Amino acid sequence: MSPAVKTLGILWLIGILAGGLGCVHWQYDLDPAPSWNPTGLATPRIITADNIFVHPHSANLRMSRAGVLIFRTAPDFAEVGPAFTRIFHQELQAKRTFAEVVYIPEIYSTKEDAMSLAKRHNLDLLVLGEVPYYLDGGTVANSGLQVDLKVIDAKSGQLLWSISGSIKAVRRPIIDLWVVETRPYPTPPMGVLAARLAAKMAETLERGGPPPPPTGLASVFPKFNGD
Repeated sequence: MSPAVKTLGILWLIGILAGGLGCVHWQYDLDPAPSWNPTGLATPRIITADNIFVHPHSANLRMSRAGVLIFRTAPDFAEVGPAFTRIFHQELQAKRTFAEVVYIPEIYSTKEDAMSLAKRHNLDLLVLGEVPYYLDGGTVANSGLQVDLKVIDAKSGQLLWSISGSIKAVRRPIIDLWVVETRPYPTPPMGVLAARLAAKMAETLERGGPPPPPTGLASVFPKFNGD
């Protein structure tokens, strides 16, 4: 066999091998490391805080008919007002904080407007809420919510309760441990956070809550308790 024929044969064999290898799928990405999810490293941290600014020492709310008006919100997240109002209304009913809780899907501008609605619906108390802070992390980032509640005597307009409650879900970081890693659980949706905060604040109203802290450092630096 001539050298030219041998050369052609070698080139032909190389071409076949190259073509065959071109059809092979090469796996460049490795399988993810096995996940180790201990509660302390994977579960999001839920941080809550309560501030009580006005506390009635003798008012009995259980015998009252209360009306919950649509919560006020900032224009940036105005759509969450009715939804959160519904959640708080349901929690107040479940906790039996009042003898009767009425959901009033109306927006008020002033205290006088609210008092007028209270008279129209034959209410004893008004529950007015505001959402000054709202951060939706979409279950993959930190989320937070603050709700301010006021309970007003519908007849006299006297402020009976003033409570500010906040809740925050902090996502756990991913931690690599050689070939094992933690995969953090998703943070709760905003509806779940709102329901949890509503239940906590409704319980405060139901039980009467602690007396307001003395003025001074205790009121300036409220204590945060992690769940």
